Amino acid sequence: MNPIAKISRPLLLAALADLERPHPFAGERLGFFSFRQSLDAAEPLLICFEYHSIPDDQYVEDHSVGGRISGEAIQAAMGRAYNTGAGQLWVHTHGRDGMPGISPTDLESGPKVVQSCANAQPNALHAWGVISEQGICGQVRSRDGAFHPLLRLAVIGWPMVIPAQREITYRAIRARAKDHAPAVERYVRQSFLGAGAQDIIEFARVGIVGLGGGGSHLAQQLAHLGFQDVVLCDPQQIADTNLNRLVGGTVQDVRDKAFKAHIAARLYRSLQPKAKIDDRPHGWEANVSALRRCDVIFGAIDGFAARRDLESFCRNHLIPLVDIGMKVLRPENEAPEIRGQVILSMPGETCMHCLQFLTPANLAEDVQAYDKDPQPQVVWPNGILASSAIGYAIGLLTGWSGSSVPPCRLDYRASQMTMSPSHMTVALKRHTCTHYPVSQSGDPRYQKL
Repeated sequence: MNPIAKISRPLLLAALADLERPHPFAGERLGFFSFRQSLDAAEPLLICFEYHSIPDDQYVEDHSVGGRISGEAIQAAMGRAYNTGAGQLWVHTHGRDGMPGISPTDLESGPKVVQSCANAQPNALHAWGVISEQGICGQVRSRDGAFHPLLRLAVIGWPMVIPAQREITYRAIRARAKDHAPAVERYVRQSFLGAGAQDIIEFARVGIVGLGGGGSHLAQQLAHLGFQDVVLCDPQQIADTNLNRLVGGTVQDVRDKAFKAHIAARLYRSLQPKAKIDDRPHGWEANVSALRRCDVIFGAIDGFAARRDLESFCRNHLIPLVDIGMKVLRPENEAPEIRGQVILSMPGETCMHCLQFLTPANLAEDVQAYDKDPQPQVVWPNGILASSAIGYAIGLLTGWSGSSVPPCRLDYRASQMTMSPSHMTVALKRHTCTHYPVSQSGDPRYQKL
């Protein structure tokens, strides 16, 4: 088992602020996260949605340890686990910066608290850990009672922290240095993204859902940037009418009835021959096991219902989604217009429903009857929208632009050659999304009625 703890940046910062508060006698504070889970035999996700501070009077005065909590505090965690079904993650911090380490006392007391929570709710995972802004170090108790290392933390926010895991051995360091030397020269012109940016790009896993006009641009740009782990989802084969915009597609591909996923993978490997590419030609619903481990997902699909379903999946797994789309409007007796949008759907923040891009009316009608009445498409708007989507992802992963957070929706108008923030982003600046509560994330839960 190789678990990943996922926490939104605002929730993590609030927890660290509480853990750093001085206590009347304890040397350090402790607290609990409640988390939902997405279970996978290899990589379960611990999706934290709420932090619970421990009151001052629930600490026990014991100067032999940094901090000790009373049975009352542990019973409260057990009650939350029993009543809500949520897992409990017991945490403290040794400082905000750097990768945390654990002490012998942590190894002794952590499993005991976790076992108490498991006694109250055996159907959930439970965990303990030392946490910082960059990582976590602790253990997860599986349902069978075994304890597994918890060493991976994903922080969802601007910027993100991705759960990169490296083999720290002398041989691995030498091999990586040997392979990395040419790469440093290759990417020197994007070194302004930050000292560790290329490592982040290399270790991030990204998914693209839809590999037509927009998605093929996305794949090409990710390959140029140096991403080494991609999931490509599209069940369709290329058609002759795709050749006016599908990057990498050829006349021979049309003759061969090649899958769009395989075309994108071929282009990708021509730039990144060592990349790990999942290019099975399936719809994304058939490849959720790979997508659930993505750090960022790009949506380049047609239809409102399809967007709703993909956004719901991403929200359930605390994955940022960057959606792109365009449409040619042909009003009677007027010149045509190309409209498009790029939307960053961040878990816990404004969603496509909030932005009124998805509405009951368009979901009911889903007027994008693409196969029955193909919409006009051209190559350059797809390139503009895809480039902006890549910009969102690079900002999220590297934080190269500092604390500046762009608006969550950009609107494109081709006749004016403009890309501008949607007026809805201003109206919803302090809005809290109610469509996808983080507390409802994770795998579906079934209750007896």
